[in-house]
Amino acid sequence: MTTSRDINTLLYGKCTSCLSPDGVIYHDPPYASVYYCPKCAQRQALYQAGQDQLEMLVREGVQAWLSVWGAIPGMVDLGEQLRHIGDKLEEEFKVASSAQESTQSAPMPEAIS
Repeated sequence: MTTSRDINTLLYGKCTSCLSPDGVIYHDPPYASVYYCPKCAQRQALYQAGQDQLEMLVREGVQAWLSVWGAIPGMVDLGEQLRHIGDKLEEEFKVASSAQESTQSAPMPEAIS
């Protein structure tokens, strides 16, 4: 017979991400269940939503691209194409981020009187 204590033991635990004691069970298929505190659960949900949106946008673009270029023999090594594009975008993002950080950390010019 399952007791309420057994149920509480299954539902609550330490947050898998930050080790906070207020973790609640979170099912993340295809992975095993984990425990997340409210803050980490929110971050995980936002992260997953972002990934889902990116996948949808990439899928639509790739399907349109394949309808034009996919019929040319030897043209499509889709995995390689997407890795190359991803690497290029990541490098551009890093350059833009470091430029933005250096701009934000630069000292403010003194006011001219």
